[in-house]
Amino acid sequence: MSNQNFLNALTSLLTTVNPAELFKVLATIRKDVEWPKDKDNITRIREKKHLKHIVGALQSNQRNVLNVALSILGNCLLDKDCSRDAVGHYNILSHLNQLLKRFPKDDSIIGRIFRIVGNLCQHRDQWANTIIDRKPQIVTYIVNFVTKVSKDELPEDESFSEATTIMAIRALRCLLNSHTIMTLVKTFGVLRAIGALFIKYCIEWQKNKSHENLLINIIRLLQDYSRFRYYHSIMEMRSTERGDSLIYLSSVLLLAPKRVVKIVMNFIRICQLKSELPVPEIFDKFIEVLQKHSIVEELNDECVEYLQCLCYLLEHPANRNTERCGRCVPLLVKALKEFKEPTCTSLECCILLIGSLNKYKYDDKLMLEQVKANSVEILLEKIHWLVGSSKLNTDHKICRKRKMYSVTSPVWKHFGLTYGELLEPRSPSPSDEELEVFAKFERCPSPPSPCSSSNSDLREYACSWPSSSPKSVSRDFSDSDSDDYSPVCSDADVSDYEGNSLANDEEKTTEDVEKATEPAEHVEKQSNNCDNIIDKSTLTNLKIRLLTEIAKLLKTYIKIKPAVPQLASEDLLIALLKCSGCFDWQHHSNIDTIDLICRILQSHDYLITLMRTNFVETVYNLTLMTHASKCHKCLQFQQIGQMILTKLTILAESGVGKGNIAHQILRGEMDLKKQLVLVMPYIIRNKAILSKLLINCGGLKILLKLMTEPSETEEKRKSIKVLCALASRKLSIANPRSQMFAEAVNRIEADKYEEPLTCENLVTIKLTDGSTLKADRDFLSASSDFFGRLLNGYFKESSEDEILLQNVKLKPLRCLLNLMGIVEKKSSIDVDLDLKTLLDVIVLCDRYLMNDLCLSLSESIERNRLTHQTVPQIYQWSLESGTNILRVECIAYALVANLLDDLRLNMFESLIDLGYLEELVEDIKTLLTRFLSISDSFGDEEKKQKSLKVHLKRMKDNLLKNVHLLDT
Repeated sequence: MSNQNFLNALTSLLTTVNPAELFKVLATIRKDVEWPKDKDNITRIREKKHLKHIVGALQSNQRNVLNVALSILGNCLLDKDCSRDAVGHYNILSHLNQLLKRFPKDDSIIGRIFRIVGNLCQHRDQWANTIIDRKPQIVTYIVNFVTKVSKDELPEDESFSEATTIMAIRALRCLLNSHTIMTLVKTFGVLRAIGALFIKYCIEWQKNKSHENLLINIIRLLQDYSRFRYYHSIMEMRSTERGDSLIYLSSVLLLAPKRVVKIVMNFIRICQLKSELPVPEIFDKFIEVLQKHSIVEELNDECVEYLQCLCYLLEHPANRNTERCGRCVPLLVKALKEFKEPTCTSLECCILLIGSLNKYKYDDKLMLEQVKANSVEILLEKIHWLVGSSKLNTDHKICRKRKMYSVTSPVWKHFGLTYGELLEPRSPSPSDEELEVFAKFERCPSPPSPCSSSNSDLREYACSWPSSSPKSVSRDFSDSDSDDYSPVCSDADVSDYEGNSLANDEEKTTEDVEKATEPAEHVEKQSNNCDNIIDKSTLTNLKIRLLTEIAKLLKTYIKIKPAVPQLASEDLLIALLKCSGCFDWQHHSNIDTIDLICRILQSHDYLITLMRTNFVETVYNLTLMTHASKCHKCLQFQQIGQMILTKLTILAESGVGKGNIAHQILRGEMDLKKQLVLVMPYIIRNKAILSKLLINCGGLKILLKLMTEPSETEEKRKSIKVLCALASRKLSIANPRSQMFAEAVNRIEADKYEEPLTCENLVTIKLTDGSTLKADRDFLSASSDFFGRLLNGYFKESSEDEILLQNVKLKPLRCLLNLMGIVEKKSSIDVDLDLKTLLDVIVLCDRYLMNDLCLSLSESIERNRLTHQTVPQIYQWSLESGTNILRVECIAYALVANLLDDLRLNMFESLIDLGYLEELVEDIKTLLTRFLSISDSFGDEEKKQKSLKVHLKRMKDNLLKNVHLLDT
């Protein structure tokens, strides 16, 4: 029904002459031309040429007809095609000019004309140029209107609403473009008039906080004019009838902080004197507000906005001086600390704050002020947002790849583009308002360089600000027709023409018009907080940007002299290690955190401090291969660990490093000595240096003392681990079990001795327990020198058929007699016999001088029976039997066997519990000392390994020789 009324009204428009009927027809049309809801109706008006009759209605003398016609045209001209026809075909500019002359004091008509001018200019720069060229009287009238309103008092017969003033300001803003800036400023004096108006309402706002909406619109106009590099703009603003209007920017700073700061930053590019802009006053205002309130808890979004503006001002070198920066640094660090949760807004603010702190990198004094304010600890908290505060997690499944990366080339550098670059499309926009909206959806670039002053840089930087508070948003977007623009302005009966309904429609239309007039602002107003709409990839990108800014600031701290002690923090280095993209945090950035760690490790000041933490052990654990050598992840961890350990090695083996370590081991407190010796073997590769520190300075003695502590402590576990690392990885002591030949061996069942029945020369062996065993006298004499002399020499047993053997058990003797007959000289065998009996057999071999069989059986145990479970038993037997056989091999195996830490610890605990602590410590000390004394100046690796085997065998022979000397 409504659509039919609209069509009927259009038809009636062609024939209506009576003003009252014309008003009624126009009122009906006005109901159905709301933008953008009724865009089709507006198109129908243009296509049917009805726009001509509506424009023609502007010649009427009836105010109510003019108000409705102007309201309809205001909505229709939001369509660019209607604007083209109205200006080009129906000469609407002349009609508007005439109306301004006919009704110079009518607030409602004037306001709607101003609105039409603004709507026309928003489509193309062409219409602004056309208005200035063809009808400059309209611009002159608007400027004069603003000048008139800026006076303290208006003439008695004139009264203008705030809405009309806002429409005038909006029209002057929409008239602006690159072609009209000079004419508007210099010829028409727009900024001189606006500046005076700005001063008037700033004073009133300071008194009673009134006219906020109008001030916001003035500030928006100033922001748009400030974008153009035209110095005359500053001159005009400073020479208004009321004085220097730029000074008053600081007085309304809290009303629209971002816009005021943008105005100042834009004018900084073209100003000639620092005193031309109120930069000190703006800084003082921001600092005053931020110092009085908690950044996050009290002021919330508003304070965040002030903080962002302060950082934005600090971007430009002209705004930074020692006194001002000295006040800002503690404030920025405090603000950074108060952000506790990694929300979108918090991440963006932290990125901005850290970037601002890094602007002082050329002033060591200000950088030290940051460090004194615990900035490093705060940065660590922000890194924990990304990777958490848990320990380094290296657990992973075996990972194989078809193409293995080179060990000399870091894996994370094989990608051409960074993750952030792939997620960060940029499309320049002509206005700051659009960019502020897109900042919620696009990935934002880093802040521009302080040396950069291009307009594009400033636009891009605007993207880094999150959405304003709801209060500021509602202030920023208020271009609207006033309720005073009621089309029912005649003495006609309102009820007859549905005036109340029409007034409501007019109010709705006003809101919709403004939404269409400022589409970008409408999107920003309707959008929710960034935390609610941001997706996972954007949040990840923000975290990557945060890591980038933190890394840049840490690089600056690294260059400070003297060195910053907070950088030698285990938590910080582990957190940076976790950010490398190789652990749980699998995001690639263009920041190589491993390289950052290596830079920190270039300072000698950090060596002793880091050696006192668990950092060195953690990095060493990365070099241990959990899986096979083809596991890509293990190789990656190993590469990272070796890279960091190499940096520590360079420090430790330098003159300063080894001197500091030696001094602390000799003169330091016991706790410090323990901490140093527990990591020295991990980082010192030079055997000569390691030998001096461990032997000459007493480091090895401390390690062995820690190993023998009565209770199971962390230090005891670490000492055992480091002793094993020293033996296996630094001294290359051979594993006795792995050094045995892997050739096929004969498996022999030892306990199958059968007494000879047909032998002519039998001898009966009687044991202490009364048991007897028969054997061939000739076979015994031929197999053993001991039996040969006993049975065929000058002893009484040579003439007896029964001999007595003391301290011998039947089963070991029976196994010995069996093995004597079936084992060939120097052959490799595997004896099928329980370990205890086999060890007793070896004792008998040693006692009865059967060296070849003793060697074969010892090698059999060494090859097949040496495990973490049997080492304590074999070592105890070696000591208690007095043979020292396999004694060195047990120690060597315990130190270098490839075992899990828990199994190795249990094995050492069992060795210690045997009760031979002094012998155990001495054996380990002797073994390590001997290998530490071996020179590194061998040829190739094969010769080196051969020499190590010789030394191991020589130790074994010396032990056996000592035993025989004691026996004699």
